[in-house]
Amino acid sequence: MGKFEVGKRYVESGITYEIIKRTAKTVRFVEIQHPGRFNERITAERNAKIRNWESGEVIIVGHRTIVA
Repeated sequence: MGKFEVGKRYVESGITYEIIKRTAKTVRFVEIQHPGRFNERITAERNAKIRNWESGEVIIVGHRTIVA
């Protein structure tokens, strides 16, 4: 069962999500487009509620599901 870790990056649909802060029920993250390249772009920090699925922890951002 996976858990979200602070400082770790998760990739979904070509967008990288980096976890900035974590509580028991929520995570604070930023979206990173083109990570490691000259045109890297980071969005503002956002919060999401952690949901527990059989495969591990999950956050839902818009229409994307990010699995830890």
